[in-house]
Amino acid sequence: MSVLALLRKRMLEKGLDAYVIPATDPHQSEYVPDHWRVLRWASGFTGSAGTLVVTRDFAGLWTDSRYFVQAEQQLAGSGIELMRMRVPHTPEFAQWLAQRLPAGATVGMDGNLLSKAWYQQMENYTRPRGIQLDPHADLAAELWSDRPPLPQAPVWEHPLRFAALARTEKLTRLRQAMQEQGLTHTALASLDDIAWLLNLRGNDVEYNPVFTAYALIGLENATLFVAPQKIGPALKRRLQRDGVRTLPYDAWREHLRQLPANSVVLIDPRRVSQNLAAALPPLAAVREGTNLTTLLKATKTAAELQHIRQTMVRDGVVLTKFFYWLTQTVGRQRLTERMAQEKLQALRLQQPHCRGESFGPISAYGPNAALPHYSATPESDAELRPESIYLLDSGGQYLSGTTDTTRVIALGPCPDEVRQDYTLVLKGLIAVSTLRFPASTRGYQMDVLARLPQWQRGINFGHGTGHGVGYFLCVHEGPQGISPGPVDVAFQPGMITSVEPGIYRPGKHGIRIENLVCCVEAERTEFGEFLAFETLTIAPIFTDLVDKKLLTPAERTWLRQYNRWVQRKIGRYLTAEERQWLSQNSRI
Repeated sequence: MSVLALLRKRMLEKGLDAYVIPATDPHQSEYVPDHWRVLRWASGFTGSAGTLVVTRDFAGLWTDSRYFVQAEQQLAGSGIELMRMRVPHTPEFAQWLAQRLPAGATVGMDGNLLSKAWYQQMENYTRPRGIQLDPHADLAAELWSDRPPLPQAPVWEHPLRFAALARTEKLTRLRQAMQEQGLTHTALASLDDIAWLLNLRGNDVEYNPVFTAYALIGLENATLFVAPQKIGPALKRRLQRDGVRTLPYDAWREHLRQLPANSVVLIDPRRVSQNLAAALPPLAAVREGTNLTTLLKATKTAAELQHIRQTMVRDGVVLTKFFYWLTQTVGRQRLTERMAQEKLQALRLQQPHCRGESFGPISAYGPNAALPHYSATPESDAELRPESIYLLDSGGQYLSGTTDTTRVIALGPCPDEVRQDYTLVLKGLIAVSTLRFPASTRGYQMDVLARLPQWQRGINFGHGTGHGVGYFLCVHEGPQGISPGPVDVAFQPGMITSVEPGIYRPGKHGIRIENLVCCVEAERTEFGEFLAFETLTIAPIFTDLVDKKLLTPAERTWLRQYNRWVQRKIGRYLTAEERQWLSQNSRI
């Protein structure tokens, strides 16, 4: 019996008219341990964003434009229909449920997997229609017979020489912020917040050096809920010395219920589950808002930024050596997308302090580059030839920082359309990178600059322009970002963000160029404080695809100065042949 049939059978037994399965875990992580890959188990879809809705006569998977092609391929023959999110006249899944189900129907889900904010949004649609939600229907726990266990990898400390601030100092800063807001406790479920706050790291989640845990921070005490076997005796003693006690991972629910009635608890409704929020005692005052640690974590210290700048040099050396090797190999011996990314990973792991990749690399040749989140598989693994283009989006996790860079290179002759698209994307990158802006500016106010060169030619791209980046943590980090969505977060000095406009022509080619930038102070005038972006990424932007006629004199100057800066920063780490190649391929 298929998983879909099993789900429908159990739904009928439990009186459920619909069942919802998100792609998340109890910590609202982007990358989740195998134990919580419930969506993959139920549907076969492997993307990082999606929601499966199963009724007694319909099954649909909602996902966004990054995964349309992938979802079509993976859902073929499954009985699950692709529902394209953010497409005109296509309702979102909660709205669809409210429209399709009759009054009195019940929708089940595992409330440990849905954030409180998401659950509230569903209620806003379903409650007025008389539809009930059941957040305690964990059908995967009942039906997934070969479900992988919870991760057991040990927790370890991020060395203080890289962490820069001791956990006692971070706890002090958090408690100061809590007191200013009249809070007695902060409940944390997001793994990167916990890892940053306590200077701990783990290997429970692919690509992100975090570990499965909860944390409750009070004004006088701190509790870390984690599987006991993951904390060694010496680390446990050091945590206790710093005022952090440990309790078993599953003890969080009962501990929250025992909080004093006069507690004032902060939760982030987007980063705690519905069931965690429901476990708080009824007499406690619950405040909802962004985790205080999120903003503290996002604004990097001067010491962290110094480490990151050094890391960018190392990663730039890796990328330059890789692309030199690539150009010397294509056409001379067989080379595929997967072989190329394996070479890249080997080069990166040779660098000091590198602990692996920060996300699954996008190694995409020709038409495959038109898929923004393409991942080469044994079936799709294209052979690289001395023609068309190659796109590489990759990053590394270093003890001294997290990187994320995208470059496109021509492997042979390319049509004018490719040159046009490459140059329009480059113009958008330059526009955002050179922006000066008032201190109150939000990312959605910047987003248009990356798109304007494309809009003027009737072109657009379907993803955000930039996301925050962690410090030896998650490559996608909030609260800041650059996208059309109205995220009400002002940029602050120390925030690191990607800038990555793109153009994607299905079946033909895809272009994306990405740098990381850091928000810095620029000047103070009679009109107030102004900020700017410092470019952090140190990797050549290849110029053979640039249509110089489309660049302004100022844009050509920026590109020339950027590539010369790259050569100065990494030249000493290259061979003479690599330096000569770099100079030739970054000249404008």
